[in-house]
Amino acid sequence: MQLFTQTIREQARGQHVVCSLFVTFEFKSGPMHVWEGDGPLDRDGVTWRGMGHRQDKQGNPLQSIEGLEQAINGTAPQLNLTLSGVDPKVVAAAGKDADADEIEGRNLIISIGFFDAARSGLVPLDNLVRLGTWIMQKPSFTATGPTLRTISLPCETIFSQRSRAPFGMLTDRDQQRRFPGDQALEFIPKMVDRTVTWPEF
Repeated sequence: MQLFTQTIREQARGQHVVCSLFVTFEFKSGPMHVWEGDGPLDRDGVTWRGMGHRQDKQGNPLQSIEGLEQAINGTAPQLNLTLSGVDPKVVAAAGKDADADEIEGRNLIISIGFFDAARSGLVPLDNLVRLGTWIMQKPSFTATGPTLRTISLPCETIFSQRSRAPFGMLTDRDQQRRFPGDQALEFIPKMVDRTVTWPEF
């Protein structure tokens, strides 16, 4: 099976290819679609929100994707997304008071989209090509100054937990799959870095 269509391969032969990455965050509250460019873009029946080619004062990009590579020889490379100046929805999702499974354990999909290099403007060239699906882990959240918010989001492939039994994680998500309605692990994510005095006299 060929990864790219004939149309895309013909343009690639011209040694000038215009493309961008498209990322879908499948949050519990609903999916969020972003792409590397500027402004909104309608493609494949979805409106993608542009993250823009923004840079900080030192010229460093405000968003990056590290570890985007093919898994070979049984390895499970980790993907890490760094987003600065992010959307308030993402900030709220990464907050301590958000639902435990709003982000963690949910899918992240990365695709690549090509544009017609022979025409002006962003004219899509065929459909998006999916590069893979990752599983989002617990994000870290930092604040710099009064306005800059940064989220670092590690993601793992479906092969990273292949040595574990199905639903074998000590999480509320897996506990609900084992015993629907059980509340034993409901507050585990919110107990991180907290001290609980028990029993109370």
